[in-house]
Amino acid sequence: MTVRAAWLQSEGQTREDTRLTLAALLTPSGQSTEETPLRSRPGILPGGFVLTGSAPMQCTIGTGRAIVQGKDTNQGAYLVAAVSPETLTIEDGNAQYDRIDLIELVVLDDTYDKTGVTEARIRLVKGTPAAVPAAPVSPDGSSLPLYTVTVKKGTSAGTGGIVWTGTGSNVTTQHWPVVALGGILPASGFRGAYTGQYRDAGGTLQRWDGATWVSYPKALGGIAPSGTTTGGYTGQYRDSSTGLQRWDGAAWQYSEGTAKILLAATQWASSQQQSVPSNAWTAINLPTVEVDDAAGWNGTNTYTVPRTGWWRIAAHITWQNDAQTGMRGARIVVGGVGQSRMTWLTPAGNGAISVGGQGLIRITAGSTVQLHGYQSHTAAVKTLGGSGYACVLTAEWIKS
Repeated sequence: MTVRAAWLQSEGQTREDTRLTLAALLTPSGQSTEETPLRSRPGILPGGFVLTGSAPMQCTIGTGRAIVQGKDTNQGAYLVAAVSPETLTIEDGNAQYDRIDLIELVVLDDTYDKTGVTEARIRLVKGTPAAVPAAPVSPDGSSLPLYTVTVKKGTSAGTGGIVWTGTGSNVTTQHWPVVALGGILPASGFRGAYTGQYRDAGGTLQRWDGATWVSYPKALGGIAPSGTTTGGYTGQYRDSSTGLQRWDGAAWQYSEGTAKILLAATQWASSQQQSVPSNAWTAINLPTVEVDDAAGWNGTNTYTVPRTGWWRIAAHITWQNDAQTGMRGARIVVGGVGQSRMTWLTPAGNGAISVGGQGLIRITAGSTVQLHGYQSHTAAVKTLGGSGYACVLTAEWIKS
């Protein structure tokens, strides 16, 4: 018959009929669209068949349940349960070479494999010692690998035996999990069997769209912590040390309307006054920092911009009455380039002269901002700090 049914006929239902029809409850699997409909994903139900070292050269495989797909597609899938622990003894290591032994769950069915045996068992398959050892091939039956054990040359109970767990362990897990049809598999590294299948790949929920696994955003609608380097979806927000940020699909941008003064640095004490040479734009030192939310000030004369966007920059320089000839000026310099729209000049006068202003400018994160001073007297002129005067630079982020 080409169509099988379970519990339909009053008699004559075969074991093969039962396996094939009950597999409708299992997750399909296959490397081609032709074999997927009738093959089931083999594996163990999460938490089963745990290996524990019970002696230097002995281990115990714990209880568990598993699905073993028959080698022949029409065999169907075998549902297997180990109801008591199984103890296995590893032979001593070869004197010259390492070897790799295989521990597997195997179903022997004489109807198909002609082994003369019909049973399920946990089997230890001894490997061949070699300069470059390889795990042995399962000799017969329909099998599911559980573990491989590397037996180093000279290993025996007298030399300490197998390292079962921890650093330098000789055991490698080979099995993978399986769940019922529609269940979310806690595994990755396999092709999806049907459109709409889900899996948990290292903490990320993914859906098979018929051709590839598509990840779902994590923490949908939640505000991600500051350490989140890449947003899960456009419009996601994250907390940061300098304010709320929004993921625009490619980078984190600061949310609109979060304007705040980020920097105010000044030269206000008489001990901080600076001598400026004639006819040269000179960076003004501002050693007193009143606020620096993003820690962008280098302590002397340079501010590194932490956010891309529109900034309001304000500054002024107060000049001493060292001379009454020539011009006095102030200028904002961004990335080493003086900004003509934020350059201010005024003639010297009989007394202290303050020169400056403010303006809006778009600046890219990582660029530098400085306040430069200029005077055209024939000799150096000092800035004025103290006695109610100061030189100041402030920077305020407005929007992205």
